[in-house]
Amino acid sequence: MSKGFVVSEEGHVVLLLQPQGTTTTVALTSDTFCMKNWAHATILVAGGKGTGQTAITMGECVGFGGTSRTALTFRYAVEATANGDVLDATLAWASTFSLSAGSTGVYGVIELDADELSDGYQYVQVNFGANASTAVKDIAAFAVLSGGRYQEDITATVIA
Repeated sequence: MSKGFVVSEEGHVVLLLQPQGTTTTVALTSDTFCMKNWAHATILVAGGKGTGQTAITMGECVGFGGTSRTALTFRYAVEATANGDVLDATLAWASTFSLSAGSTGVYGVIELDADELSDGYQYVQVNFGANASTAVKDIAAFAVLSGGRYQEDITATVIA
Protein backbone atom coordinates (compact mmCIF):
# COMPACT_ATOMS: atom_id res chain seq x y z
CA MET A 1 0.00 0.00 0.00
CA SER A 2 1.43 3.38 -0.97
CA LYS A 3 1.36 6.44 1.22
CA GLY A 4 1.74 10.15 0.72
CA PHE A 5 4.28 12.38 2.40
CA VAL A 6 4.08 15.04 5.09
CA VAL A 7 4.99 18.27 3.33
CA SER A 8 6.32 20.02 6.45
CA GLU A 9 8.63 17.08 7.27
CA GLU A 10 9.65 15.61 3.92
CA GLY A 11 9.19 18.54 1.57
CA HIS A 12 9.80 22.25 1.33
CA VAL A 13 7.25 24.98 0.54
CA VAL A 14 8.27 28.17 -1.27
CA LEU A 15 6.01 31.22 -1.65
CA LEU A 16 6.82 32.28 -5.21
CA LEU A 17 4.30 35.07 -5.69
CA GLN A 18 1.91 36.44 -3.11
CA PRO A 19 -1.33 38.24 -4.01
CA GLN A 20 -0.56 41.94 -4.15
CA GLY A 21 -2.41 44.95 -2.82
CA THR A 22 -4.13 47.43 -5.09
CA THR A 23 -1.44 50.06 -4.48
CA THR A 24 1.46 47.63 -4.92
CA THR A 25 3.69 47.64 -7.98
CA VAL A 26 2.92 44.35 -9.68
CA ALA A 27 5.72 41.77 -9.65
CA LEU A 28 5.64 39.73 -12.85
CA THR A 29 8.52 37.43 -11.89
CA SER A 30 8.68 35.04 -8.95
CA ASP A 31 11.59 34.56 -6.63
CA THR A 32 14.22 32.29 -8.17
CA PHE A 33 14.44 28.98 -6.32
CA CYS A 34 17.14 26.33 -6.34
CA MET A 35 16.42 22.67 -7.09
CA LYS A 36 20.00 21.49 -6.40
CA ASN A 37 18.93 19.35 -3.42
CA TRP A 38 15.42 18.46 -4.60
CA ALA A 39 14.22 15.95 -7.19
CA HIS A 40 10.82 17.46 -7.99
CA ALA A 41 8.84 20.71 -7.82
CA THR A 42 5.07 20.96 -7.97
CA ILE A 43 4.12 24.57 -8.60
CA LEU A 44 0.59 25.62 -7.69
CA VAL A 45 -0.75 28.81 -9.29
CA ALA A 46 -4.12 30.17 -8.17
CA GLY A 47 -6.09 33.15 -9.42
CA GLY A 48 -9.00 34.78 -7.69
CA LYS A 49 -12.51 35.31 -8.98
CA GLY A 50 -12.40 37.44 -12.11
CA THR A 51 -8.65 37.05 -12.65
CA GLY A 52 -7.79 38.35 -16.11
CA GLN A 53 -6.05 36.14 -18.63
CA THR A 54 -2.49 35.61 -17.46
CA ALA A 55 0.19 33.81 -19.46
CA ILE A 56 2.59 31.79 -17.29
CA THR A 57 6.08 30.90 -18.48
CA MET A 58 9.13 29.45 -16.75
CA GLY A 59 12.85 29.80 -17.06
CA GLU A 60 15.88 27.88 -15.89
CA CYS A 61 18.79 29.93 -14.57
CA VAL A 62 22.40 29.44 -13.49
CA GLY A 63 22.00 31.62 -10.39
CA PHE A 64 19.64 33.51 -8.11
CA GLY A 65 17.97 36.56 -9.59
CA GLY A 66 17.48 34.94 -13.00
CA THR A 67 21.14 34.86 -14.08
CA SER A 68 21.42 33.56 -17.68
CA ARG A 69 17.68 32.80 -17.83
CA THR A 70 16.63 30.39 -20.60
CA ALA A 71 13.02 29.50 -21.48
CA LEU A 72 11.91 26.18 -20.05
CA THR A 73 9.37 23.69 -21.36
CA PHE A 74 7.30 22.10 -18.59
CA ARG A 75 4.30 19.87 -17.87
CA TYR A 76 1.10 21.46 -16.62
CA ALA A 77 -2.59 20.85 -16.01
CA VAL A 78 -5.36 23.36 -15.36
CA GLU A 79 -8.63 23.27 -13.50
CA ALA A 80 -11.22 21.52 -15.65
CA THR A 81 -14.43 22.11 -13.68
CA ALA A 82 -16.12 24.80 -11.62
CA ASN A 83 -15.88 22.47 -8.58
CA GLY A 84 -12.26 23.51 -8.06
CA ASP A 85 -10.72 20.07 -7.56
CA VAL A 86 -10.55 18.42 -10.99
CA LEU A 87 -7.56 18.90 -13.30
CA ASP A 88 -7.37 18.23 -17.03
CA ALA A 89 -7.08 14.53 -17.84
CA THR A 90 -3.42 14.71 -18.86
CA LEU A 91 -0.36 16.81 -18.22
CA ALA A 92 0.50 18.79 -21.34
CA TRP A 93 4.02 19.86 -22.35
CA ALA A 94 4.32 23.54 -23.18
CA SER A 95 6.42 26.64 -22.79
CA THR A 96 3.41 28.69 -21.63
CA PHE A 97 -0.14 28.29 -20.37
CA SER A 98 -2.84 30.74 -19.32
CA LEU A 99 -5.23 31.22 -16.47
CA SER A 100 -8.40 32.82 -17.84
CA ALA A 101 -11.04 34.96 -16.20
CA GLY A 102 -13.87 33.07 -14.59
CA SER A 103 -16.74 33.45 -12.17
CA THR A 104 -14.87 31.26 -9.68
CA GLY A 105 -11.19 31.03 -8.84
CA VAL A 106 -8.92 29.29 -11.33
CA TYR A 107 -5.70 27.39 -10.88
CA GLY A 108 -3.00 25.43 -12.63
CA VAL A 109 -0.40 22.89 -11.56
CA ILE A 110 3.11 22.72 -13.03
CA GLU A 111 5.23 19.57 -12.54
CA LEU A 112 9.00 19.78 -12.95
CA ASP A 113 11.70 17.18 -12.31
CA ALA A 114 15.20 18.46 -11.51
CA ASP A 115 16.68 16.18 -14.18
CA GLU A 116 14.66 18.10 -16.82
CA LEU A 117 16.88 21.14 -16.22
CA SER A 118 19.89 21.65 -18.50
CA ASP A 119 23.41 20.95 -17.23
CA GLY A 120 24.61 23.86 -15.09
CA TYR A 121 21.06 25.16 -14.58
CA GLN A 122 19.68 24.41 -11.12
CA TYR A 123 17.57 27.50 -10.50
CA VAL A 124 13.97 28.08 -11.64
CA GLN A 125 11.88 31.22 -12.08
CA VAL A 126 8.19 31.57 -12.91
CA ASN A 127 6.96 34.58 -14.91
CA PHE A 128 3.45 35.99 -15.02
CA GLY A 129 2.58 38.05 -18.08
CA ALA A 130 -0.89 39.51 -18.33
CA ASN A 131 -3.14 41.31 -20.78
CA ALA A 132 -3.46 43.93 -18.07
CA SER A 133 -0.98 44.14 -15.22
CA THR A 134 -3.83 44.40 -12.70
CA ALA A 135 -4.72 40.76 -13.41
CA VAL A 136 -1.54 39.57 -11.74
CA LYS A 137 -2.55 41.17 -8.41
CA ASP A 138 -5.08 38.37 -7.95
CA ILE A 139 -2.57 35.54 -8.43
CA ALA A 140 -0.63 33.51 -5.87
CA ALA A 141 1.95 30.81 -6.54
CA PHE A 142 3.71 28.23 -4.35
CA ALA A 143 6.30 25.57 -5.10
CA VAL A 144 6.20 22.31 -3.13
CA LEU A 145 9.60 20.62 -3.41
CA SER A 146 9.92 16.88 -2.83
CA GLY A 147 12.50 14.13 -3.08
CA GLY A 148 15.04 15.96 -0.95
CA ARG A 149 18.67 14.86 -0.94
CA TYR A 150 19.13 15.81 2.68
CA GLN A 151 16.21 15.38 5.04
CA GLU A 152 16.34 17.63 8.10
CA ASP A 153 13.79 18.73 10.67
CA ILE A 154 14.00 22.21 9.18
CA THR A 155 15.04 22.37 5.54
CA ALA A 156 17.43 25.04 4.28
CA THR A 157 16.18 27.96 2.21
CA VAL A 158 16.13 27.57 -1.57
CA ILE A 159 15.55 31.24 -2.44
CA ALA A 160 18.67 32.99 -1.09
